[in-house]
Amino acid sequence: MKRTIIALATAATFAAPAAFAEAHVEMTMGEGLTMFESLVSNELDQLGVEADVTTLTLGQLAQIKDIVEGDETTSVKKENIEAIIN
Repeated sequence: MKRTIIALATAATFAAPAAFAEAHVEMTMGEGLTMFESLVSNELDQLGVEADVTTLTLGQLAQIKDIVEGDETTSVKKENIEAIIN
């Protein structure tokens, strides 16, 4: 009986930090996505492109970010971004 209690206590000791770390990573990833969406949304506003960034995939957001950071003219950037959104 004593061994069982010790084994359970040991297992709980190792499981608790892992569960906490997993929950923390999920929260951090969600916060990161929200920050990325906000960043892209601000850049779209500056270009005059209307879009609900919460409906875009991570891939679309990344493509838009690449376009915004590119050397093309504003009108070309807008056209390329609108092609991704629509």
